[in-house]
Amino acid sequence: MSNIQILNEKMSWPDRFARFSIKKMSVLIHSFFFLLAFFLARAVMFEAAVPFLLPLWAIVRQRYENEKWAVFVGGLAGALSLSFGQGFILLIQLGIYELLTRFRYWKPPAAVAVAFAVFFGQFLWQGLAHMGIPPMIVQMYVYYEMILAFFMTIFVKLFFVEPYRFWSAAWGYERIGAGLVILAVVLTGMHALTISYFSLFTFVMHLSILIAAIAGGVTVASSVSTIIGALVGISELSFTGMIAVYSLTGVTSGLFKGLGRTGVVLGSFIPSIFFFFYDSTLPLDSVYFVSMLIAGVVFLLLPQKMLGFLENIIRPKRDEVLLKRQQWLTEHTTEKLETFQRFVLFMKELVFDHFTSTEHVSGMRKIEPCATCMSCFRYERCWGENNIGMDENIRRWFHAKSRLSEAEQMQTEELIRAKCVKSSKLLEELDYQLYNDKMNGQFYHGKKMIALQLRDLSNHLNKLMEDMKNETLSFKTVEEELGQEFKRANIDCFQIDVLNNTVGERVIVCSFVNPQDKDDLYLLCERMILPVLYEVFSEPFQVDRISNHQKPFKHFQVRFRSAVRYKIQYDIYSKAKHSNAVSGDSHAIFHIHPGLVAVMLSDGMGHSREAKRESRRLVRLMRECLSYNMNPETAMHTLHYVLSLNREVDMYATIDFALVDLQKGELWSWKAGSMSTYILRGDRLIKVEGSSAPVGFMPVFSIETEKVNLMADDYVVMVSDGLFSSKYDWDEQEQFFVELIKSKIRLGIPIEALLYDVMDSYQGKYEVEDDCTVIIYNVSHVAPKWAVFRPANS
Repeated sequence: MSNIQILNEKMSWPDRFARFSIKKMSVLIHSFFFLLAFFLARAVMFEAAVPFLLPLWAIVRQRYENEKWAVFVGGLAGALSLSFGQGFILLIQLGIYELLTRFRYWKPPAAVAVAFAVFFGQFLWQGLAHMGIPPMIVQMYVYYEMILAFFMTIFVKLFFVEPYRFWSAAWGYERIGAGLVILAVVLTGMHALTISYFSLFTFVMHLSILIAAIAGGVTVASSVSTIIGALVGISELSFTGMIAVYSLTGVTSGLFKGLGRTGVVLGSFIPSIFFFFYDSTLPLDSVYFVSMLIAGVVFLLLPQKMLGFLENIIRPKRDEVLLKRQQWLTEHTTEKLETFQRFVLFMKELVFDHFTSTEHVSGMRKIEPCATCMSCFRYERCWGENNIGMDENIRRWFHAKSRLSEAEQMQTEELIRAKCVKSSKLLEELDYQLYNDKMNGQFYHGKKMIALQLRDLSNHLNKLMEDMKNETLSFKTVEEELGQEFKRANIDCFQIDVLNNTVGERVIVCSFVNPQDKDDLYLLCERMILPVLYEVFSEPFQVDRISNHQKPFKHFQVRFRSAVRYKIQYDIYSKAKHSNAVSGDSHAIFHIHPGLVAVMLSDGMGHSREAKRESRRLVRLMRECLSYNMNPETAMHTLHYVLSLNREVDMYATIDFALVDLQKGELWSWKAGSMSTYILRGDRLIKVEGSSAPVGFMPVFSIETEKVNLMADDYVVMVSDGLFSSKYDWDEQEQFFVELIKSKIRLGIPIEALLYDVMDSYQGKYEVEDDCTVIIYNVSHVAPKWAVFRPANS
């Protein structure tokens, strides 16, 4: 079985249908140019001049290179249908034109080259035919043919614009007029084609008038019929009453436009029937009426989409009404959004700023005598100047309750019972106070969570209103705005497609036809296009791919992609407290988009599966919040509120969250109860510390946010609290760990093996007695593998 057969078997039906549609469209385009060239080659002016094929060849050769062979074959067939000599004359003219366009020292314009080719080709042929200088009447026909070819080239050039602009370019009066001239010449070439009772000339002529009438009304239909009729009459030197028939047909069919297609068809028959009885010299025979009838039937069967498209070309819809309506809609929507935004700000102040007090939700409780102590006869002894340490015992009791340490809690309760005569009542009141503190803390965090969410909502509304004012009101798409910037920079780009407009992962495809090779185009991209893209989108871009296309015409496509200046490499070391136990640590490293990396490290309380589940759930929920574009601070407050209220057991977890911007080289850090982050820059150490409580642990929950500008070859280390043991001095362990990493980096150990080497040496000196997770990553410049130099740190 051949490779083609295997490929066809693997293709899906939608792919096959799309491939068939492309082939079908290509066949239709080739057939159109073939028939157009065939009838232009048969069009004879003044019963002697045949000047119309060479202008079409000249423009198609310049702009529609893929269709030149269809034009050549169709034109040669049309010329041979007239006579063998006409075909030979056409070949001579084509040869002379090709020589003129390839002349090294002078490149004449297309119209001039066509005129010279017609002149020299005809004089060469007529000189050979008459064995000398041709007669004056023959010379006059040659001059007529040269002038007609010159102007026909201009008309063809006006109508057949560049292929990528054929449907998008404006259909002005000049272009429509040029199209009518070409249609009249084509109709002239159809005159002799009659099969039985069907005349192709009458059919196309009448169908054109009907389409003009339904699309443009009386004005357009009468203009089209008069212009075409006059040009056809001039071509045959027959200024007959048929011009009046065509003109009146356009007027009457346009008058009946209000009755729809059927009214237009019936109205077009009235002038022909009238002149049939009025003037017997006109060629209004059975062939004429049958051809009109067939044209009417075909007109009724045309799809409405085609007629609507033609109507929009002839009479484009004005945008004033749409512009005013869009302005009203934008202003009205903006007003409503501003009202809603004021309501959002009011709710934020109402919920949080006005009615939230932080006096009773502070992190460090001030220990004061309670009601039980105030009514006790031993108050002065316990709380006086010579107190016996009751305040310290109560403080230790609150701390033990917060840490959920049963042993420490029982120890402090025994101390309180030993020194207090009303210990049972005192402990009940302390439990009540602790409960109130927790409830106040939850209410505080609930209000702050709602306030932060309202703030994010307000920011989204601000961005929405800015987009509406800057883009919607001006009717400018991203492609249009970028196209205008290219025009200001004199960059000739005929098509722009923004495939993805997300920050950090934008993909833009631009198409060019002028550059001769990829080297010139690549230089143009680096010197001019990339600065324009940076100015428009405020982020760097890179050339992703340059491709050369031959269909539907020769052009280059350049794909631009958001540039990432830095790349990140990382490694993770994770170890449970016991080899057969489950670690309570969880982590995640993922790309939010190609230019932004998120790093998360969470430590659950304890070493059980519940601790693992808690830390893993915190990481998963944090990732989901980021997927909805929630601010990290808002997300962490929200998760604290949710996890502290909805829990089966009283658990908590720390979170160390970092965002690494690979485009700008920035590190954003958010911490909740987590350890310090170490940034190693050569021999320099930068610490990002946090002092807030874990998620769901303390009544007061705050977030520390810090931004650090990274440099190439920086190493960032994030650790869980199980790394450092309580048996040894904390600072000594930290210093040894950092120096150990620095020494391994100096040795050039790859980051994939760095942590295991470091931890092996570290555990040789200090015992790791808890769950331990270490994440290390470094950023470096994105440079090609073949680069002969290394970018400087920046």
